[in-house]
Amino acid sequence: MKRIFYVLMIVMLCGCSQGKKAYPTIQEKLTMMESYKTDAELTYISNKGETKYTTVQTADKEGRYRIETSAPEDCKGNVVMYDGKMVWQYDPKLADNKISVNPPDKASRREIILFSFLENYVKSKDVSIGAASLDESMCTVLEARIPGNNRLLASEKLWVSNETQDPVRLVIYDNENKERIVAEFANFEYNYSIDEDTFTIKQ
Repeated sequence: MKRIFYVLMIVMLCGCSQGKKAYPTIQEKLTMMESYKTDAELTYISNKGETKYTTVQTADKEGRYRIETSAPEDCKGNVVMYDGKMVWQYDPKLADNKISVNPPDKASRREIILFSFLENYVKSKDVSIGAASLDESMCTVLEARIPGNNRLLASEKLWVSNETQDPVRLVIYDNENKERIVAEFANFEYNYSIDEDTFTIKQ
């Protein structure tokens, strides 16, 4: 995490004057974040259209995460969890074998976790930071490249509210700079106190 602090300090000194007052607070929160919990509205965009999910996302800096889905109705109650070793999936609608276990981890799901964004941001050769408006609020925007040469997951941007200092939007772009995944965050809790059994799926 010290590398994140160092990179953000350099970029802060070169950033837009519109958001300079916000950068130290955003920098501090990002570098000190151990865990978080947030409501997340996810939109996956393909050539066939859009698919939307209402979720709750919990994650820690060790790479573990839990995603619980409440909508659409056919996905209600689904849980996807990565415990640091394996991906566990729980589907309450299945009569038998409600829990399945898979090896790690597909990129389209991993990249919506904010700790993945921070790691990519630090590793990006061409990082940028700027100011933008979102729903009439001023935000600081961080941009990163996504490693792996996946044409559908090429780069990403994170919007952080200058007023609340909360992440509010994450967008992942393909190699033609078209939006592929959009995550809208609400009720964001920094350094959320995670129970020991959070990363255990119970039927």
